[in-house]
Amino acid sequence: MTETLEFREINDENCREVIKLSDTLTESQKKCVATNAISIAQGGISGYSWFRAIYLQDKPIGFVMLDLYIDEIPEQEQPSLYLWRFMIARQWQGKGYGKQVLDMIVNYFQKQGARTMYTSCVEKEEDSPYNFYMKYGFIDTGKEAAGEEILKYDFPPPPDPETQVKPAPRPWEFMIPNIALITIWTDQFQVMKNFYHKVMGLYIKTEHENYLEFEHNKVRFAICDRKVMKEASPEFEKKADGVSFSLAFPCFKPEHVDITYERLVKHGAGAVASPQNMPWNQRMALFSDPEGNIHEVFAELKPEKSDSN
Repeated sequence: MTETLEFREINDENCREVIKLSDTLTESQKKCVATNAISIAQGGISGYSWFRAIYLQDKPIGFVMLDLYIDEIPEQEQPSLYLWRFMIARQWQGKGYGKQVLDMIVNYFQKQGARTMYTSCVEKEEDSPYNFYMKYGFIDTGKEAAGEEILKYDFPPPPDPETQVKPAPRPWEFMIPNIALITIWTDQFQVMKNFYHKVMGLYIKTEHENYLEFEHNKVRFAICDRKVMKEASPEFEKKADGVSFSLAFPCFKPEHVDITYERLVKHGAGAVASPQNMPWNQRMALFSDPEGNIHEVFAELKPEKSDSN
């Protein structure tokens, strides 16, 4: 039977086992990549990271983490990814699994419209992955950051450009796009898909003819055509009266609410209420999707200083 690799989300059941993989690395390799414990912690804090355990059959053999949004990259290279962390346990190195993982990343994110992928590494370290990346197809940009060489990979054009998901614009860069399963039932499947992918910037995890599911850190969020479920119950054919559901997206800072709201409206969201400070110590703005569902972007305001000593 052919052994296959797959990505799996990290949870309470496998976290400790994935963390222990860092102990298998050589001392030189440990100088090239942070421990998986640190990486998982950083990935959980970041609103834009995509991290997974690498499994061979039912055994974890590695870890990978990407930053999905990089501001410093030129617009013509966007959307771009940053390969933040990548490791294969020592006993599984030299067997071709590293290349297979990169192939899986390229195949998945190419379908999402990614154009470039960057990474960095220490070239002079004994067990540096520099030659591995260069052999795969990365190029040395000649630039450095924190003593590491900056490498770049250009995604190949998709086999069929007509099926490529168009790159999403970036009005959400100051918003944290983190939302079990939320499903939108709609008669405008394509319209709603375009809004949540292209305007809201949510990555598509899987898609079928009348159903798609977005990639999220913890919550499954999907869009489905009403007709898919009409045989199960005619109730699904009934259209909602008024706002069906509402989502709230946090921003990092109060000023980011204004920037995000302006960009969302510019890219197709409906303007409902412009940014304003609310009595519950938040700055908030409201916008709508194509079917009139009202969502919000918000950020916590700094608490007012007390006059009391």
